[in-house]
Amino acid sequence: MKKLLFLVILLVGCSKSNVYDMYVEKLKNDENISRDIPFNIQFNIDNVNDNRIIYQVIIDEPKVEATNVKALVIHDVKTKDIFPSVGIVDEPIDLQKEKGIILIGYVDQTDDINFKLLIETEDNQYIYEYNY
Repeated sequence: MKKLLFLVILLVGCSKSNVYDMYVEKLKNDENISRDIPFNIQFNIDNVNDNRIIYQVIIDEPKVEATNVKALVIHDVKTKDIFPSVGIVDEPIDLQKEKGIILIGYVDQTDDINFKLLIETEDNQYIYEYNY
């Protein structure tokens, strides 16, 4: 019985939300910004109203093998919202078959917003920074 209880606790402790939280924390603390990123990355930012903006991150045109792609974008504005991601709590994307990835989020308007984007493939990890 103790072994079964331990296994249940272990399985619950490794839930997808915990994996997501680990990715967010790792990206927040990672200062290794990639110089050469083999993807086309586009940030689009628009006002929703006087206090909020919408941001879209488009990742496409891979110049390397891009199967099992995971992506996450975070920012430095305090929020209770989750950050947009793909492949972390759901299935990774095969950019050889798909046209691209679009991550969309909302954030309160401030003077400076620093975004960080993580793109992870089977073989590599890339971190991109964008300041608005």
